[in-house]
Amino acid sequence: MKVKFLSALLVFIFLIGFVNPFMSGVVPNNHFRHAKDDFQISPYTGYTRKHWLEITEQIIAGVLPYLNSETGMPQLADDPAEPAYAKVRDRNPKEEGKRALERIMMAVIIYTKATGNDRVPGYNGSISAPFIKAIIRGTDPNDESFWGDPKPNDQVGSAFALGAYLNPAVFWDPISQSHKKNILSYLQKQVFNQTYDNNHYFFHMVPVALLEKYGYDANKEHLTQMFERLLGWYRGDGWFIDGNNGGFDYYNLWGFQLFFQVLDRFDAKWHDQFGGKINKLSTRFFETLPYLFGRDGGPIPWGRSLSYRFAGISSVAWAELNGNCTLPPGQARRIASGELKYFWEHGSLDENNLLNIGYWGANASMAESYLSPGDPYWATHGLACLLIPEGDPFWTAIEEPIPADSAGGKISLPGAQFAIRVSTLDGEARLFPVGQPFTHGREKWKTGEKYDQYAYSSFLGFCVNGERGADIGACRSGYSFDGVTWHFRERAVPVLVSNSHLISRYALVQNNLYGITTHTIIGNDGEIHIFWHDFPEPVYLYMGGYGISVKAGEELTVQKEYNNIMINTGEYFSVLRSVNSPAGLFEKEFLTNHVGWNYTHLFGWEGAFPFWRSKNPVPPLIPVMIYINGTRNRDSGPPTIQLIESPGLDKIQFEGEWYDIKVPY
Repeated sequence: MKVKFLSALLVFIFLIGFVNPFMSGVVPNNHFRHAKDDFQISPYTGYTRKHWLEITEQIIAGVLPYLNSETGMPQLADDPAEPAYAKVRDRNPKEEGKRALERIMMAVIIYTKATGNDRVPGYNGSISAPFIKAIIRGTDPNDESFWGDPKPNDQVGSAFALGAYLNPAVFWDPISQSHKKNILSYLQKQVFNQTYDNNHYFFHMVPVALLEKYGYDANKEHLTQMFERLLGWYRGDGWFIDGNNGGFDYYNLWGFQLFFQVLDRFDAKWHDQFGGKINKLSTRFFETLPYLFGRDGGPIPWGRSLSYRFAGISSVAWAELNGNCTLPPGQARRIASGELKYFWEHGSLDENNLLNIGYWGANASMAESYLSPGDPYWATHGLACLLIPEGDPFWTAIEEPIPADSAGGKISLPGAQFAIRVSTLDGEARLFPVGQPFTHGREKWKTGEKYDQYAYSSFLGFCVNGERGADIGACRSGYSFDGVTWHFRERAVPVLVSNSHLISRYALVQNNLYGITTHTIIGNDGEIHIFWHDFPEPVYLYMGGYGISVKAGEELTVQKEYNNIMINTGEYFSVLRSVNSPAGLFEKEFLTNHVGWNYTHLFGWEGAFPFWRSKNPVPPLIPVMIYINGTRNRDSGPPTIQLIESPGLDKIQFEGEWYDIKVPY
């Protein structure tokens, strides 16, 4: 009897410790040795600085065993369970190793500076020594582990300089003069190196102050011109396009807002020249940043490189360090701790204690071809909040609410070409890209599903199909000339950006003289999309609803009537309802996993979404009016909508407000 009891107890302990409620095979790292939730000082997250320290310790202790004992270089492998991703990867093993080294190193730089410790629980030995060894050997031309001269577009070096700036007692002073010369020679090659015409300029600019300190030519005149070029990509509202990529996404947080603050802090000449402008742009950015997060702390997932997870917090950290953060300290910490907690509790560390390619847990289906196993450690830039002194109001002030905690609200950012709505009902945050001036083809980075939806939700995530997979119509309108081959919304151009009424237009692929115009009416609980085409001949039309995650073992319920469809798992709901549309079919699409790809949703598991498509080709300038919504743990219920039609002008009432929809005729 005692043996049976002990066996059952061991099974119970195993299940508690190793079964992830979010994703199969991923350990939820929400266990702390010493940190206790404190809802007095942190009423929204419960997190304190101790939580941050323990998370950082676990990240460091988890990855250090994967560093080669001889060279210090990381040895990280692709997930063998997702072989398709390895086939579409843009491989450069030597550069991948250096990138992984630098990104992992940021956590160690931050931790050693914040605590004065060179040890962490769970790892036996110095946590800084492997990185110093790797840098010394990798930059020494006489060492067999020499990296060689950096190739064009090599991006490594900024973290080496940050180590010297932030914690010279560990990462610079103990290094011999000859090895320092090797490192400086390597960094000098990088400041003169060719780079991509986007945020990558920053990587080559960070070491400039270190080089100048030791009398090296740091290409300052040219890089000052690049500084001006970077600032020239500003489009208003605190947001930048990402250079030749041309689009808006989270590189605004973990690229531009991060590195402008870094350069402002460590380069006195650039501070004198550009500091005032950086402060002004930062102020505008922080006016709207709190709207990007849901009540559960999760950011609105949107765009590429989402494997960087909580790296966006770095924008808050460095502005706080520079005195440029205009958020109340308690609100700044609520944002930062909320995002860190969100990812930590959704299994961002895998069963091997590594930050993996994915969003919640491992999920290569949502990755881009340029990502390698060490790249998710860019997230460690978000841990820079630990550089803020322990007694600073950032840590000591009581957490203050963000819009998702209380008032909700709607804002529009015409410069960034999107609007945001934060629900007063449940604290969900939703972003609406009205325009997206992305320059790359739609097949690159799966930009259709990551940039071209009408909306992105902090609660719902979105469907994914794997790099270079088939396009997805979820939350996008579309058209077809034959009812078989479909094209979906892409490269939208803004016509109107306001809090509740958006107008956008995108061209037909076959003939860009013609296109589809969409009016989007943003409610507190869902949206109405009114769209039409202006091609001379009738065209089949389409509207997709929000993509939701269907966990293993869950049943997807489908409820259909003649003018609407709702799918739900009991947790997630997605609905389409015709307001006034031509005859059409309401159906669902279930995206099953396919060879080499384990998941079809950002959150994991399989994705599904409802859609409407016309039964017959629709003549030009005939509006299609569809209500769509997605919710978590609740059914939104039927909306109250009134419509008055007249030639050239439809009037629609939604949630008590009237909107004019001008239709050419």
